[in-house]
Amino acid sequence: MSSVDQLSGRGATKSKTAPVVAPSVKTMAADFIPQPSPDFVITPAIQDLTDRAMAYLSVGYAVHLSGPAGTGKTTLALHIASQLARNCTLIHGDDEMKGSDLVGRDSGYRRQSVRDNYVSSILKTEETVSVMWTNNRLTTACEQGHTLVYDEFTRSPATANNILLSVLEEGILNIPSSSQDKGYVKVHPNFRAIFTSNPEEYVGVHKTQDALLDRMITLEVAHQDRETELAIVCTKSRRSPEDAAIIVDIVRSLRDRLDGIGGPTIRAALAIATISDFRGCEISAEDKVFVATCQDLLYFNATRQPNASIKRQDIESIVRHHATRSAPSTRSNRSSAASVESAPPSSAPTIQRVTTAMEQVASSIAELSRPSAGPASEDGVAPFASPSKVVAKPIALESLVAKANLDDEPYDSTTTRSMFGRSLPKPPSFENAKAILAT
Repeated sequence: MSSVDQLSGRGATKSKTAPVVAPSVKTMAADFIPQPSPDFVITPAIQDLTDRAMAYLSVGYAVHLSGPAGTGKTTLALHIASQLARNCTLIHGDDEMKGSDLVGRDSGYRRQSVRDNYVSSILKTEETVSVMWTNNRLTTACEQGHTLVYDEFTRSPATANNILLSVLEEGILNIPSSSQDKGYVKVHPNFRAIFTSNPEEYVGVHKTQDALLDRMITLEVAHQDRETELAIVCTKSRRSPEDAAIIVDIVRSLRDRLDGIGGPTIRAALAIATISDFRGCEISAEDKVFVATCQDLLYFNATRQPNASIKRQDIESIVRHHATRSAPSTRSNRSSAASVESAPPSSAPTIQRVTTAMEQVASSIAELSRPSAGPASEDGVAPFASPSKVVAKPIALESLVAKANLDDEPYDSTTTRSMFGRSLPKPPSFENAKAILAT
């Protein structure tokens, strides 16, 4: 409470006290000027929502972003507000909020005293008390043309939001104070409003009057698609796209198991990535720290959903399904293939050597089976080689195959190797194959 004393000294002219004039309206500065966030993820789905909201705001309608918790409604609302490039006034819904918390209230009194001592023997004193009015954020936004972001407005009682009916429809804000001469504020042409809310089944959410919802355009904001969630986790953590994909798939699988009702949100995926970065664990089902982190972040949220029968073992199964890296057998096969590719020609696989030996023998047999250069038969056809010369074919082939199975190194015809208790001779080299088969 403040007091102002005005004294009139001896010889002062006596005059009537002027009527009490209401003090000038006290305004509040803008909360902030929103700027586009450098790490805000723009995907086709997010861009589509932004473009639609901007179109409705440009026409003059209020936009209402409605959806479950954790879908980025507030972040999207602030991003849309930054596109308008105007001062922004932010209000958060609260169960104890009243209409005066939005518009303003009488915050005190102003007392004015006048003492008249024109006649030395007479002292005249007059006191005037007036009510002081203070604007709140809605009044400031309406007067100065700010962008109003009313976050979780359904958490405020419907009676507190009744003041918005005339603001969104007639462009007039009623001022419930006797100290205001007009009793209302005309809404600035640049004033725009963006609302966010959770579904009515959430705890602490009030049912909104249909008259207010009819004055705004509601956009449903559901859980982001996989592409958007993957981009968000990659942008806001130091994880690789492969690791981010595993985390996102784990969260989305548990959400699908709960039929999309409640369940973990993108916040859970970001928390898993951030904690994994801090603890230096691997995004793998073989890492016990990572598995325990997923269980801690996902289990409690999942069990709070209605009709949810989720156990910690179920979450571990989901983690192992998505975060299991290459199986040991697969890894050994890959390493074997890599060693074969990098091995020198002398250590080629046995099957390749067998195939080469068979081709060589077949080529030799074909050459020996050509018609002889001797005289033609009676019917003019040159005779083929006698069958006795081809009898050695299966023997040579068996020898080459046995050689390939016994030894994986270059060989010559002078060494022997023991097989099944017997000492077998080395097969001849390819240069001598033709001579052996001809005998």
